[in-house]
Amino acid sequence: MKKIYLFGAVLLMSIFVLAACGGDGTDKTKSNKPTVKNSGKKETVKEDTKATTTASKKTEAKDDTVPTPPEHIAKAKEIIAAVSKKDIAAVDAKKKFKNLCAICHGTKGNMEINGAKNLTKSVISLEEAVAQVYHGKGLMTPFKGILTDAEIVAVSKYVEEFR
Repeated sequence: MKKIYLFGAVLLMSIFVLAACGGDGTDKTKSNKPTVKNSGKKETVKEDTKATTTASKKTEAKDDTVPTPPEHIAKAKEIIAAVSKKDIAAVDAKKKFKNLCAICHGTKGNMEINGAKNLTKSVISLEEAVAQVYHGKGLMTPFKGILTDAEIVAVSKYVEEFR
């Protein structure tokens, strides 16, 4: 039953990622807008949206520098304190990462698909990593309710090995 649940979670996450990045195969850099000219006829005019694309990239870059909210850090510290080393050791963190995270981060953490961060260059603390896995950040799916607290801490510690 767990395998079916995990497969469903991975499938749902894949669909979410495709939808978030515009997985419909259309070119998002140009838009077709109908315009009315003096003659009253409607014509389709290609409009260049490079300015909009550039602005959205700047917004994404700003999102990267947004600090993790203090309440998320507090919850992460709670989670870390509540989980025993024995519980963490019982988790196959490599397998969990491969099944749930590698789709965007890659098996070595450096693939950067769909805006995923390169985990080999990550300098965040364990508390921040646990907070991001638990609550999500940007396009990253929150894993609270999908992974147990022990699994979240184990995967976060496993990611530290990529550095």
